[in-house]
Amino acid sequence: MSRSPIDSGARRDFLTGAGATVVASTLGFAPRASAAQNAPAVGSGASDIAVIGAGAFGAWTALTLRERGAKVTMIDAYGPGNPRATSSGEGRLIRYGYGDQEVYTRWAVKAMSIWKAREKEWGVKLLFPGTRLLLAERWDRSLEAQKSIFGRLSLPYEIVRHDELRHRYPQIGFEGIEAAFVEPDSAMIKAQNAILKIAEIFERRGGVSRIGQARPGRASGRRLDALSLNNNETLRADTFVFSCGPWLRKMFPTAIGKKIATPRCEVAFFGQPAGDTRFSWPNFPYVNDGMSTYPVLDGSGFKVVIPVGRGEVDPDNQERTPTDEQVSRARKWLGVRVPAMKEQPIVDYRVCQFEMTSDENFIIDKHPDYDNVWIAGGGSGHGFKHGPVIGEYVAGRVSGDPGDPELQRIFALAGRSDAETNSAPR
Repeated sequence: MSRSPIDSGARRDFLTGAGATVVASTLGFAPRASAAQNAPAVGSGASDIAVIGAGAFGAWTALTLRERGAKVTMIDAYGPGNPRATSSGEGRLIRYGYGDQEVYTRWAVKAMSIWKAREKEWGVKLLFPGTRLLLAERWDRSLEAQKSIFGRLSLPYEIVRHDELRHRYPQIGFEGIEAAFVEPDSAMIKAQNAILKIAEIFERRGGVSRIGQARPGRASGRRLDALSLNNNETLRADTFVFSCGPWLRKMFPTAIGKKIATPRCEVAFFGQPAGDTRFSWPNFPYVNDGMSTYPVLDGSGFKVVIPVGRGEVDPDNQERTPTDEQVSRARKWLGVRVPAMKEQPIVDYRVCQFEMTSDENFIIDKHPDYDNVWIAGGGSGHGFKHGPVIGEYVAGRVSGDPGDPELQRIFALAGRSDAETNSAPR
């Protein structure tokens, strides 16, 4: 009998000793130093830069630009951390595994370093370190490529087979699972708390935050001169960054249109059994297997992310209440993977939306009709963790840095196919 790829790769293919210092050295960066806190104060007149959207892309971009000395106004229709935002909610997972997409692995490693440095700098707990299990019914090329990337970058991982998984994690069912790609250096980020903190620091360092519905206003040829706000005001700026997530397709129906899909996503939080800590952090890992399951954090519920549904939703008007069909799907899945949680009551429920691109790559590019307008979006379910790196990248591009040609190609708006509404976020 021929051996499976997992057998040939060793029963427990474990890399150890790859700490943050080694990773930083391998990737050619160091943890970010504390930002300059004496940037010039915002004065009267036009802002140098207006950032539209205060989610993960917008907030990090605004903060980074401000710390580099620009005058920045950040505008959001509902305010940072609002419940309509894709960036809101209990938490987001930061992990390194992206199959054969090495650019996102590198960015995630760098982002983790910045998240840790910022958490220390700001004196606030945002990260909950833990282990991520990517469950695999069978080994495939994507996992083999991921394994090669982790090895090349000296990132810690394990390949753990079915029987060992059952031994390590008795609270999880591994029916139909051949093995798991295990990442011990993952973490959950407190999402809403993080966005609110970034916005607070942005204002503390002289940035201006406003709540308002902004749209492109008057233009002079290929330059946008100002934004039109919903209270009949205008806001002038030299440069504009539109980072408003699922609102981008409404903001620019011609330029973006169907390049970004906005499918609905439901998230159920189940109450753990009384006195039972098996499903709380740090006793329960972060599990990705079609549906994603995350442990109880700070007394919240046991989180189940139900796969993206079909159809488009309007982020302004969709009703954010649970549907019986999706709740039944979550309970059925729990019956297989976490049986003890199947009949537990739902203690919280969130409904949001994804902003999916056809290839799940970000869109970070100039607007085709304006020389001073940038678009940053298309998070595709994996943008939040990369927020600090996206902020640095967008700030650099806006400031005139052409950036890496390969990243320009990956993030380009031109040539994008229409997005499918039934894509699953990675």
